[in-house]
Amino acid sequence: MNANNMLSANKVKQHGMTSNRWTTKDKITQYKGLIKLYTRDRKIMEVDTGVAEKKQIRELKKMQKEIEQNRKDLDNAIRGDKQKLRNTLSDHREMQLAYQNSQPQKVIEMVEQVNFNKRKSRDLLQYKKKLKTQELIDLKLKYAELEDILRFEGLSWASMLPCERQAHIITGKVQDAILKKEAAIVIRHSYKEMIAIMKKDALYFDAILEAIRNDGLSQGKCMINATKLGQLATEYLDDRRQEFQHLEKIIKHDLASRKHDLESVSQRVQSFGANVKDLLRRDSDINLGKVQLHPSESFLELQSNIRDVETTLTYLKNAIFVPNLEAIYPCLQEQLAQKERLTAMVDKCEANRNELLKKTSHAAIIQSEMEFTMIETTSQYKQTKKEHLQEIEDQTEHIRQLNKSIESRHNLMAKIRISLKHLQLLSTLLSYNGKPSAKKIKYLEQGLPPIPDEEEIDGSKIIPDLVKKFSKLAQSSKDLLKGSERDEAYKLFEHLMYQSTKTIKEFQAISEESLIETVFIDPHVLSRDDIKKQSEEIVLANQVTDDLMPDQKKKKSY
Repeated sequence: MNANNMLSANKVKQHGMTSNRWTTKDKITQYKGLIKLYTRDRKIMEVDTGVAEKKQIRELKKMQKEIEQNRKDLDNAIRGDKQKLRNTLSDHREMQLAYQNSQPQKVIEMVEQVNFNKRKSRDLLQYKKKLKTQELIDLKLKYAELEDILRFEGLSWASMLPCERQAHIITGKVQDAILKKEAAIVIRHSYKEMIAIMKKDALYFDAILEAIRNDGLSQGKCMINATKLGQLATEYLDDRRQEFQHLEKIIKHDLASRKHDLESVSQRVQSFGANVKDLLRRDSDINLGKVQLHPSESFLELQSNIRDVETTLTYLKNAIFVPNLEAIYPCLQEQLAQKERLTAMVDKCEANRNELLKKTSHAAIIQSEMEFTMIETTSQYKQTKKEHLQEIEDQTEHIRQLNKSIESRHNLMAKIRISLKHLQLLSTLLSYNGKPSAKKIKYLEQGLPPIPDEEEIDGSKIIPDLVKKFSKLAQSSKDLLKGSERDEAYKLFEHLMYQSTKTIKEFQAISEESLIETVFIDPHVLSRDDIKKQSEEIVLANQVTDDLMPDQKKKKSY
């Protein structure tokens, strides 16, 4: 115990360092160092012991496995290898089930016994085979002898037995039936191939026949439409001929009246030249009394025309809401500009319409091609077409609603603008008060026609002008008008409203009948009644009833 104790006196004397000058603390420090050394050595020993223990455990397991393998080899050497035996007998299922758990020696004996039995059976079969071979050789010899007899001696129908004759007859019939059956099979196969080819051709020819039938219908419709158009053209020509005859009568009447007027004017000129000396005034005529001449018919007609022109101009002034007659021309110019703009819009719309018609015709051609050609995507095209048509209907309805709202808005704006122009006209008339403006006076002094005021179209610019004018009028007439004057002003306003909104009666000129009563009729030219009668006969002759119309349904394809 003391030999292994590092803190013993011997170990301290042997390994430790001592000194008389050491204190108790130094000695404690010295002993602590020894304890640490001892602890380190112990840990090293424990680690080495663990490593050695693991190594011994591995060696022990290895030895156990070797012992098990050796025991297994010993058992196989004594009793035989069962696994090897089962693997060896795996090709013979019955022997494997019978001898897989038996002793190897016993299995060997049983295999030898089975082999012996098999060998005996083989020898027996070989002997039987040899006997059968000898018997076959004898039969072949007999067959050869009989064949020689038949070949060289012959076999007639009379010498045959009845059963042989019946056998020959049945054999012939069977062979004929077999030949007929084979011929029928070949013919049936050929007809099947022909029918299959004809079915394939039927798909193509049915489409061609359907296209020809539809083309015939379209050609017939085209001929009927051409006949109708020809009939309409004939009627139109007859109408124009009648109008021409009517115009010819009127022109002849006008020429006759002009000739009569020229003759009367020439007579008046001649009489005027003859009586011109009576028209000269002499000095002695001063003492004569005042002679009043009645106005001539031409002068009265001129006055009537002047009144009509003034009435028409006044009607135009009131209709287009202008303050004076000079402003009519700028307004008409503005209307002409609007007409040109609208004409350009109409041309553009017609161009768009023609483009749409071209696209529609192109789409119709594509549709006909897709309907009469066997394309796999026809159903998809029809589905897409339905979707596009539905979308077009929705867009058309949306456009119709928008056009309706735009039209109502335009009508409302037009009514508002008319009201504003009316108010502007009234304010302008009230502001003039019967006196021309300074600008117009300046033009009149210079001997030039006054420039008419420009017509304002924008309603947003009319409203400030109205506010300005009516404010000025209200301020100027607030303190001036009394009760009776205010009533007169109201009456004057009503009168102005009536004058600005009244209309002029329109007279329609009636054309005079022709004075030429004699009309030459050509018997070779058809009259209107004859043309009508012929057109009815043509329509009846080209009319097709529903019973004669071919069936539009497509044939069922095979």
